[in-house]
Amino acid sequence: MTTKNHRVGLLGAGYIVEAHVKAVRALPNTTLAAVCDVSKTRAEDAAARFGIAGAFTSVDEMLRAGVDAVHILVPPQLHTDLARQVLEGGAHALIEKPMGTSAAACHALADLAEAKGLRLGVSHNFLFMPAYERLRAHLRDGTIGRLDHVSLRWLYPLGLVQFGPFNNWILRAEPNVLLELGSHLAAFMVDLVGIPEELHAIASNPIDLPGAQRVFRHWSVLARKGPTGLSFELSATPGQVDRSVSVRGLAACARMDFERNTLLVEEAKVISSLFDALRQGRASGAEMRRQAWSNFARQFTGTLKKGSQANPFYDSVGNAVAAFYRGIDDGKLDPRLDARFGARVIGVCEQIMHSAGVVPASAAKAAPTVPATPKPATVLVIGGTGFIGKRLVRALLAAGRGVRVLSRSRATAAYELEGLPVEVAEGALHDAKAVAAAMQGIDVVYHLGKATGQRWQDYLEQDVEPTRTVAQCAIDAGVRRFIYTGTIDSYDSARAGSVIDGKTPLDARIATRNHYARSKATCEALLQELHRGKGLPLVIFRPGIVIGEGCPPAHWGVGMFHSDSRVEYWGDGNNKLPLVLVDDVAAALVLAHDAPQIEGRSFLLTDGPLLTAREYVDAVSEHSQTRMRATPTPIWRFAMLDAAKEVVKNAIGHPNRKRPSYHDWACRRHIARYDSAATCEALGWKPAGTREAIIEKGIVAAVRRYMR
Repeated sequence: MTTKNHRVGLLGAGYIVEAHVKAVRALPNTTLAAVCDVSKTRAEDAAARFGIAGAFTSVDEMLRAGVDAVHILVPPQLHTDLARQVLEGGAHALIEKPMGTSAAACHALADLAEAKGLRLGVSHNFLFMPAYERLRAHLRDGTIGRLDHVSLRWLYPLGLVQFGPFNNWILRAEPNVLLELGSHLAAFMVDLVGIPEELHAIASNPIDLPGAQRVFRHWSVLARKGPTGLSFELSATPGQVDRSVSVRGLAACARMDFERNTLLVEEAKVISSLFDALRQGRASGAEMRRQAWSNFARQFTGTLKKGSQANPFYDSVGNAVAAFYRGIDDGKLDPRLDARFGARVIGVCEQIMHSAGVVPASAAKAAPTVPATPKPATVLVIGGTGFIGKRLVRALLAAGRGVRVLSRSRATAAYELEGLPVEVAEGALHDAKAVAAAMQGIDVVYHLGKATGQRWQDYLEQDVEPTRTVAQCAIDAGVRRFIYTGTIDSYDSARAGSVIDGKTPLDARIATRNHYARSKATCEALLQELHRGKGLPLVIFRPGIVIGEGCPPAHWGVGMFHSDSRVEYWGDGNNKLPLVLVDDVAAALVLAHDAPQIEGRSFLLTDGPLLTAREYVDAVSEHSQTRMRATPTPIWRFAMLDAAKEVVKNAIGHPNRKRPSYHDWACRRHIARYDSAATCEALGWKPAGTREAIIEKGIVAAVRRYMR
């Protein structure tokens, strides 16, 4: 075997890029040389974040920079074309699953790689998990015996179906859920038994989404390969997670849980029918405890070392990447990585879709178009595709306003605002030129934008500085009113007996709070400075815990939801929460359009103290027909666990480390009393005001939509 140092390029800077960065960095004979993305900003951000020398927007430019292997980490519909470009450029290629959308195109790509003498691999993310490696070993050494049946299960909620963005590839054609998620199960099937000789499939539980898109959330398959029966179950609906492979052989049964990286083998009876259940139960419990501790130790060590063993998924990706480079060096890939294997996996997916009568992936729906606006836009909404923003846009249109929405993606906005007569301006908030163009002809600006991130620097770059840019553009454009939405999370709400209203100052200890609360407060401070110094016509709103149709019932304003049915209250759960309906928030924002003499003021948006966290959870439990496991949890327990985690992160210099704060956790209880009387008086605002309305419009509507 000849070993050389490989210069690696990463094509695509999305969420999975970090797993590949860690995997490549763990190898002795690979160097990360370049990252390429159609977005220059994403490419440069990834290069800066991971210390990669080259950032490109062109595949050809990246290849000319001297890379000899490229990881293709882009959406699936681009896989085969970009892999062909990489191979034609003389570099090896590793494609994230699924290999492509057509088995024929995948086989043609494999032909090209063979003709060029290059290695073409496909990374099926779970085929190299330690638990699966042990299962394969038991099959090879005869522990399980001749296979009688294989059961494959991917029962895992797909949040995109509930909350978007609805222009994601996985929703754009009816087979795409199968290709994206079902290819995991098809890869297990092909590896364990091969291509089925007989197969029957049903696609069911459809849901219609914006853009005339239909998604089948259940896929059920019965198949046969020789004497081995096969079952395949895919569900993308909310519910308890089950991602597993179960096999029955002549000598034993085994269940591999690839959600948790565990394998349990049960062999034939060895004592008697009286004692065997006890023996097997004790042995299984001991084995699961052993694996659980082993996995914990491995992940804990991986976290300390910032390595790819920090979670089982990264671990499997790391093992696959290592096998790929071994295959380049010795001239032969592991069969699970081979391009022909990847093409066969897509072939099985095609068998399933054809049996189920689902149209081919090429028949993707056209993106929706936004109707022409009946009148010129005089209102600009930033964040108009979000939960509150969409309600605000509709409310403004109902009030007869001409609306323009500024969105990073015109396509995303088209799906989120389908059928609404609005203008859509495309641009990022940090792009002063794009923001200034969106301000043309605008009288009132609503800024509902927010950021997410792991570091305070992320919020400075994605929220605070863009807000400064937007505000300056509004000043330059001479807008009449600039309406900003902050959050009640920026208040000190940890003091029992205190009253919070629009005049209450934000938390004096805001620097110790979570990044979101701190970022919103920082944005408010800079906007108020511009109001005083440059005349920005500023009005600030601070919504409470916003609920309603379209929000997840498992709302973190109520408690720490570990799943749809498991929650820890922030404290005892007995204090009344500052809830407010999303439609009431939108109504208040519309009233602010013309309310006289409100510049420079801040308004609280909360309804009366109508429900406790316990009452909220009881209502969710009743209307979802699911028993919620709710636990009162003292704040000190959350704070101690957080402090322990941060001690470790600070010890290893983790980039997302921060100082732990008991005060921040205590504020989540919201034990202060919120009073929106001044908002009602100044705007003529009338929130729902009754317990029945909060439950029906805020909880029942949310549960009904989430469970649809």
